[in-house]
Amino acid sequence: MWEIPRLIDEIHPGYRFFIRHHLHSGDPETVIYALPPEEKAPTPRKGGRRIVALSVDEGWTNVQLVKECGAIPYLLYKNHGFDARMAGGRRDEDYFNLDNIKGVKMDFLSDGGEQVKIEYLKEKAPEIDCLLLRGPYPTYYPLADIYKAYAPDGKICLLLDANAGWMDRITWTDPHFMRFMDQCDVICSSGRTMQRHLNEKWPWEIEYIPNGFYAYTGRDPVYDPDRKENVILTVGRLGTAQKATDVLLEAFAKIAEEIPDWELRLAGSMHPEFESYLEWFWMRYPALKGRIHFLGGIGDRETLYREYERAKIFALPSVMEGGTPNVVAEALYAGDAIAVTKIDEYEDATDRGRCGLAADIGDVDGFADILLRLCRDAELEEICRRSYVYARENYDMERIVARLHYLLFGEEG
Repeated sequence: MWEIPRLIDEIHPGYRFFIRHHLHSGDPETVIYALPPEEKAPTPRKGGRRIVALSVDEGWTNVQLVKECGAIPYLLYKNHGFDARMAGGRRDEDYFNLDNIKGVKMDFLSDGGEQVKIEYLKEKAPEIDCLLLRGPYPTYYPLADIYKAYAPDGKICLLLDANAGWMDRITWTDPHFMRFMDQCDVICSSGRTMQRHLNEKWPWEIEYIPNGFYAYTGRDPVYDPDRKENVILTVGRLGTAQKATDVLLEAFAKIAEEIPDWELRLAGSMHPEFESYLEWFWMRYPALKGRIHFLGGIGDRETLYREYERAKIFALPSVMEGGTPNVVAEALYAGDAIAVTKIDEYEDATDRGRCGLAADIGDVDGFADILLRLCRDAELEEICRRSYVYARENYDMERIVARLHYLLFGEEG
């Protein structure tokens, strides 16, 4: 193996060589990286640290800017003095959420392709102290190689965005996957259930970094029992197969006569194919048109917080989610009881039943039952209060990012 660098040096003097040793149980691997002499050598960058969140595909979406994808770089900038950037192609949409993460720089690449990202990392890697990746996608594998070659001391933080269906399809003994994971310095799951599962299954240490809440408007949602109304709220991409909005509508229709003073409010963009289902739904339940309200996508955070504040119950009938969804943290912060399907992290979402109830995935009758039970529960106000307390103890994004900062760099504050 040592003859290869010797031969390269004979043919092209001046190359620099870096060695990385990956140790799996019973399967060690040593990799040599050769960098041409005309390339700028990796040198420590003066000033504060730099983090770059690199998109997996075409580029970051506007909504991802106020999810954990953007919240982590923003809070590392705001609270820890980082030069924070998000890199990827520019999508054909308005990035109005940049106003919520002022200070984070967008490095818009010419496109979201692999080669463009490779060239970006070849140029920028020596200046990047931490590369933030979202999901163990194969398209990240060569990018991790390039980053570690050009910034041997740089950190890679991988947010798994994990659900069991996805993680269990991965052949973790695949050498390409193992090499990628070995290059990740901190690997995070946003739910405790998946964290436990993967720590038992995989040889890497999986940390718990939940999708928390940050008040981009400057104020937390207010929990005030007097402001609460008999409202069931959902927020998300309405009508997609993942969100199963039809389950919520059918469940509400089943119990509507038993809770005549309750209404259902749905916030979010609507999938085009969902409109034909809605036409069929209104044909069957025309009397519910005055009690079911589609609010559309709500871009203004203050307006969205007010929806959470007036609701007593937040409903999430999803088929799957990557950890505990951001909308659950938002709802808990406003003191909403949670009605959820048994996604991987439903126990996190409901604090094991103390802040809400769960039904089987796809079970309309079961979801109707938990909604009815919550609406009729004499202790609903206490459940809402527990949600409020639980959120502040577990989903404060500033505290979560402070812990991630410590995991990456071993520093408090």
